[in-house]
Amino acid sequence: MDLVTQVGLRALERINGKDYLHFDFPVTESERKQLVSDIVSGDIVHHRYLPFISFEIRFRIYHARQKSVQAKARRIMLPSHHDALMYRFYGQALNRLYSDYALSHHINDVAVAYRERHPGVHLSNITTAKEVFDRITALSKSWVIKGDFHHFFDTLSHRYLGTNLQKVFSGNLPKDWKKMFRAITQCQSISRKTLEKQLQTAHIKVAYRTHHSDQSNARAYVKNLQELGKLIQDKKIRLSGKNRVGIPQGTAVSAVLANVYMIDFDEWLAKLCEKEGGLYRRYSDDFIIVLPQKQFSEESVKTFAMGVIQRSKTELGLKIESTKTKLYSYDQDNHSVMLYPIQETGKQRSGRIDYLGFVFDGISVSMRSKSIYKFIYRGRRKVGKYVTLGRLYDQVKNGFSDSDIIQNQMAFKYNTRSEKSKKRPVVPNIYQTVQTLHRLQQIREMKYETLRAIHKGVTIRYLSAEVKNPRASMLAYASRAQQIFEVGQPKYRIVILRQVLRQIKHNQKKLHQGRDNYKHWRYSKYQF
Repeated sequence: MDLVTQVGLRALERINGKDYLHFDFPVTESERKQLVSDIVSGDIVHHRYLPFISFEIRFRIYHARQKSVQAKARRIMLPSHHDALMYRFYGQALNRLYSDYALSHHINDVAVAYRERHPGVHLSNITTAKEVFDRITALSKSWVIKGDFHHFFDTLSHRYLGTNLQKVFSGNLPKDWKKMFRAITQCQSISRKTLEKQLQTAHIKVAYRTHHSDQSNARAYVKNLQELGKLIQDKKIRLSGKNRVGIPQGTAVSAVLANVYMIDFDEWLAKLCEKEGGLYRRYSDDFIIVLPQKQFSEESVKTFAMGVIQRSKTELGLKIESTKTKLYSYDQDNHSVMLYPIQETGKQRSGRIDYLGFVFDGISVSMRSKSIYKFIYRGRRKVGKYVTLGRLYDQVKNGFSDSDIIQNQMAFKYNTRSEKSKKRPVVPNIYQTVQTLHRLQQIREMKYETLRAIHKGVTIRYLSAEVKNPRASMLAYASRAQQIFEVGQPKYRIVILRQVLRQIKHNQKKLHQGRDNYKHWRYSKYQF
């Protein structure tokens, strides 16, 4: 067995799968062992890749400049459970091949997303952002070019990707690799909503696994692959046509394939920047370039940026939008960052370099407003729900019935605002009353341990000023970022931890206000 295969197999030592509904059932331990055996024997070339299932997730984006919140949707492509395991194997193996190639071609420091720079040395957005900010402040005056590749994963050329994959392999691809490459590039898909409608029309119900006691609740859209093939053949399930450009984002092999796609461009730009005493880093589709001002005038650095944009289009077929590409200047003496228009001459204005979730304004490094907004928004919702849950639990404990809720208008809506709001009467509408009755029933059926677990989760994530779980809170992330940025006596202040602690205090205040408001309301109505 070759070294690359051994590296890939390490990714399959555990299933570590997610329980989502797909065409196949979640992978069992015996199936995992069979996949490993097939890889070792070479029989994996007969593996059947299934169509992707797509769906949209909606989230909110906070724009600090406009001080507005915008709704946004992202399309997610889910591989089948067995395919996900296969992509994990190939992703791990290809990462090793890519790292060897990157070392020999002096681009190992360029691509920093989802990989190890050296065996056992994991890169992160925090370490990368620190490296870039340290390089900027190490120069007395510097230019910073920041941009991204438009619709990066969706516009990758299959032919160009295949050529670069052969370069990384130093020869022809093995048959099983060719099959995986076709599966990820020429994939077919169907949206979850469309699939469920088509299955309903075909009178096909969700199947449950029956012959594995450890997965008795495991589900799949079809009983087996024979049924799936028959449904597709009879056109009861209608898939999309084969994909002609781009690859699905989010599989375990997608990120490293994207890095393979960029090898020649990365090598060209890294050498160009290094020659001028600068730096080039790329985090997936985001890139940043740091150049010393003593080597470039404003006009020449803009010409440099436009050259990068043009090279990306002609060589890669990728679009870098010049209107979204930003040019900054940093002055160490004034501790200032200025933003310049990149396409035409114009008056510069004060700016902030926003990179990988952190913002540098020439004086300090902070967490960007979008990240803090998410923490504020989620914290407000979770604390509010917890206050409501505690109120309902109190009513259940004191023996209130559904009729008490309706007759006495007890669908109290918690508020966490001012003292005046405590005295403001809240008359519940029908919807609030029905919602309260439904929640009360859930509380009656809930075990006390469940309530304790909810309390613990909210406390760890949004209320505790101490790190309780290193992997489960914004505070832990902020503490880790603060520690990493403080290494090496940087020439800027770090205020990341302060931002999060300030919001935790707000959350604690909201919790106490919500509880006090309810106690005041309860006492004024029932004197207990």
